[in-house]
Amino acid sequence: MPLIFQNQLHSVKILRMHKQLYAVILFTTVFCFKGFGQAFPPIINTYSDSVGNTYANLFISFSPNDTGTIQANIVLQKGQGNSVYDSTYTFTASDSANYEFQLDSLSPCTTYQVLTIMSNDRTVGLQSNPLLVINTLCTAGISPVSANSFSMVVQPQSVEIKADEIPQNAHIDIYDLTGRQILTTSFNQSVQQIPFNQNAGIYLLRITGGGQTLYTNRFAIF
Repeated sequence: MPLIFQNQLHSVKILRMHKQLYAVILFTTVFCFKGFGQAFPPIINTYSDSVGNTYANLFISFSPNDTGTIQANIVLQKGQGNSVYDSTYTFTASDSANYEFQLDSLSPCTTYQVLTIMSNDRTVGLQSNPLLVINTLCTAGISPVSANSFSMVVQPQSVEIKADEIPQNAHIDIYDLTGRQILTTSFNQSVQQIPFNQNAGIYLLRITGGGQTLYTNRFAIF
């Protein structure tokens, strides 16, 4: 067989091997992308809480982004980095996109930062920083002011709060979703207008008085 023909035949074999190798790499890349590229952790949409002297119930609405098992790791901190509660809750994504987390054995009259990590069968989410701040009640037997006593109207550059009764020594605090306090002011009028000119985002308004959380509500600025 002429040498030139042998070289050409060898080149054709190498070219075929390269094409096969490229096809394997392409198939593997597409398979990995389909299997893993679309995995997303659960996303927290809204949250609220109800508290007592030694307990707190967190109500979280979330998008599971999977149909398997959901895990929620809830951590409470007093001060900076001082974790005093760490518990993992496991449930199926089909249970509900709204879940109540019951936190027990807390200290009365205490402020806690709430951190959470939610994960599904395919991926783990990022830790919130923090999700929100809760305040347990100080004195047993204090009757909480009904949430129906308050109403809130969000206007373009302000938030209006109305109250059927004005709690003693009440304060209004507004936080962003990282838990950073954006605004704090005393609550001393039955209809109180709060200037609020912030960037677009989700914010949490909280009214406290007498060592109690009296009212919370989430609102959006567009």
